[in-house]
Amino acid sequence: MATRCFKPVFGKRIRLTKMDSCCNEATGPVGTCLSVVSDGFITITLSSETEDGSEITTKNASGAVCISHKSPDSFKRFTVEMELCGVDPDLLSFLTNTRPYKDGADVIGVTAYEGTVETKFSLELWTGLAGNACVPGAEEASGYLLLPCVNAGVLGDIEVTGEDAVTFSMQGAYTVSGNNWGVGPYDVVLDGTDQPAPLPTPLQPDEPLLIIETGVSPPPAECGCGATAGP
Repeated sequence: MATRCFKPVFGKRIRLTKMDSCCNEATGPVGTCLSVVSDGFITITLSSETEDGSEITTKNASGAVCISHKSPDSFKRFTVEMELCGVDPDLLSFLTNTRPYKDGADVIGVTAYEGTVETKFSLELWTGLAGNACVPGAEEASGYLLLPCVNAGVLGDIEVTGEDAVTFSMQGAYTVSGNNWGVGPYDVVLDGTDQPAPLPTPLQPDEPLLIIETGVSPPPAECGCGATAGP
């Protein structure tokens, strides 16, 4: 048995895949946008949320502590925030309370809507690796981070000034317990014969985060939808 250590550096690309309410890969009518691949992000922040364990302290008659006990803290979820460096309407509609705005068949922008946000997606992030050589046929060695099921957030504050670029943010998203990712629908690692393959071991429903090294290149970035539902 061997343990592989690696050093992720800088983000390269993300892929969002639409999930249904049960955290299964979504389907839909012909033309439904099912995934988006983008490099148009500035930062992605994962913040851990925990439940503090209960603490019991009892003193005796003289005021000395005779019982002191604390239950372990429990991990609940990650919250997810993202800053974006442009407007990709399909990407924003996956991440936030926005919908694509159309001119005929063309998507030309987004609208924000009021109410509860129940959209779910998976988030895959490819990073660079410090000090690792690429394998034959790969763009370069990569770190790979997976959040198998995330509940979308809302469009954050937008500030327009005379000096800085206008950026957009997503806030309030969070990982959902009970993912059904398994080994996943994509080839993201190399198997024993150096061929692209799905994950070697299925993710469990209580595992909201995976971080590994991979020799498989990330998919190319593009504006708008990367995959739609077929006939």
